[in-house]
Amino acid sequence: METTTTGKDATGKDTTGPTTTGPDATAPTTTGPSITAPDTTGPATTGPTPLALRLTAGGGLLLLAACLVATFMITLVDAVQGDGRGGIFITAGFWALLAGAVVGVAALIVPRRGLVIAQYCLAMGGPFLALLD
Repeated sequence: METTTTGKDATGKDTTGPTTTGPDATAPTTTGPSITAPDTTGPATTGPTPLALRLTAGGGLLLLAACLVATFMITLVDAVQGDGRGGIFITAGFWALLAGAVVGVAALIVPRRGLVIAQYCLAMGGPFLALLD
């Protein structure tokens, strides 16, 4: 049932216009297209998943093993062709491989992209440092 009222309410607002009473009085009215906000409660889809990071970290541990063998070979070649003793860069290469292994295990436990990147950098740094000696 629709009625027309004129006047002002207790707050001073103009209440002139049609009002609806009865069963349709509580029905919501819309005056345009419905706009909904994007759902921000879901997981972020821009980065790699934890499983992908763990698999990459596991591959990094295999790379560390290969780099350890390469560093051993570089050390033995330096011992035969060089002065017979290892220098500071060979020691730094082995320490880089050890740090890469620690970071790799940490990346398996807590998968973070920065840890995986550091693991790969340390793995490649071991033989590189040994070559500098």
